[in-house]
Amino acid sequence: EHAVLRSTRWDGIYFATSAERGHVNEQEWAFSWVLARCNHYLTNGMPGSVFSPVVKHALCYMILANASHLLAVITLYRLARDLISTSTQARSRIAFTAALLHIASPAGVFLSAPYGESTFAMLNFAGTWSYSRALKLRRGGSTTKELLYTILAGLLFALASTARSNGLLSGMLFVGDVADAVLHPRDTILQSRRLLRLVFVGIAGSITAIGFAAPQIVAFREYCMNNTTPRIWCERIPPSIYSWVQDHYWGVGFLRYWTLSNLPLFLLAAPMLGVLLVTASTALWRPRSITRGCVGTSRHRGVAAAEEEDMAQILRRLAAPQLILAVMAATSFHIQIVNRISSGYPLWYLTLAIRLCSGSEISGGESRKGTRPKSKTAPLPGMEWIVRGMIIYAIIQGGLYASFLPPA
Repeated sequence: EHAVLRSTRWDGIYFATSAERGHVNEQEWAFSWVLARCNHYLTNGMPGSVFSPVVKHALCYMILANASHLLAVITLYRLARDLISTSTQARSRIAFTAALLHIASPAGVFLSAPYGESTFAMLNFAGTWSYSRALKLRRGGSTTKELLYTILAGLLFALASTARSNGLLSGMLFVGDVADAVLHPRDTILQSRRLLRLVFVGIAGSITAIGFAAPQIVAFREYCMNNTTPRIWCERIPPSIYSWVQDHYWGVGFLRYWTLSNLPLFLLAAPMLGVLLVTASTALWRPRSITRGCVGTSRHRGVAAAEEEDMAQILRRLAAPQLILAVMAATSFHIQIVNRISSGYPLWYLTLAIRLCSGSEISGGESRKGTRPKSKTAPLPGMEWIVRGMIIYAIIQGGLYASFLPPA
């Protein structure tokens, strides 16, 4: 019980109490209504306990968070293996490195505490994996499987949006598909097969939007339709309780956090913010500079140019949600939370993993003496310091968190 209470800090208190008694106060709608309801029903189904109700719900959240974290690590590994076009040994090495980076991410204790970060990461990684599968199947001509994976991606992104509202940004992947259809009408719209694909992309994007809107519809009915004195935000367009709560109770807004007293928090978030911006801008404008870092992706190593193009296209699509998140965090969020909400975006893990492994090219198989072939060069300078910085920050953050000290 002592360990659970030490882990129930800051937002974790809201998560645990809202799971116990529902979203009673308006400001509690800043925290996932869907996760709170799921936690409520799961905990009620558990046998009797000597713990208090709040501790039981917090413990249930922690079990869910750690299980989600494990699945997120496995899913990111699978995503990297499927996405990267290179030799089997090098692909496994890069995928394993990406999974380890998620474990060592600056989200730290938040991935095990009563928060939604782990659940969001698991669902967002799974949605990205499903989307990447659909994108690759387009070249293979398997229309049915491609459409099923597209709808599955929309469902997973919708669930991710119920865990954290920034999951809506993942819908930008489908916007990219629509943009391609508009910019290349002769190649896309005029063919019935591709028109069907566009319809399914629209359905998947709509499902993602529904996942974001559904909890707010529940709040609208409670505060605007079933209330004799409707709240101010009920008359806004759109009538979003989430944006109202963030604005009214938490002081979140454009450049509101840009004060001299918050400068230390900007400095604390600067390294992670820089990683997000640099990796996203590189993937958006120069994705080939990333794919070239994969061992064996060049044509003279026998890998088809089409596969490399698929990888570059997916990296370019993944850049948009991450870039928007970084810009919004810098201008409109409590800047320090970027260290934990960045944990659910796969692009920067993949980019750093490729860069970390690009300097240690491995030839296939083992040497004649049964030993591993030696790396040709050391990992790129600066990459190791990023990893060390993440681990050091996670350790310090854990102590501050347990002591109820900022940042959170």
